[in-house]
Amino acid sequence: MNIVKLTALIALMACATTTFAQGQRGERPKKPDFSEIDSDGSGGISFEEFSAKKPPHGDAETIFNAIDADSDGYISQEELENHKPPRKQRNND
Repeated sequence: MNIVKLTALIALMACATTTFAQGQRGERPKKPDFSEIDSDGSGGISFEEFSAKKPPHGDAETIFNAIDADSDGYISQEELENHKPPRKQRNND
């Protein structure tokens, strides 16, 4: 029984270390798939669809407006794919 607990603890620590290292390198979280956000299947993501899930960083309206390049009130698949979120500023002290 102790070997099972030890193995589980080692696996948990390995996952936590990997997640922490990714955050330290400033890696971006994976972009959600367009079809996951376009819940009604219309081919465009409305603000209501976009804001249904809180973004990990920032204000939903600001992010939506930055992605909606043509300002038509919908995010197309092309706009989502072409959007490059700003990178975190590195602290090079």
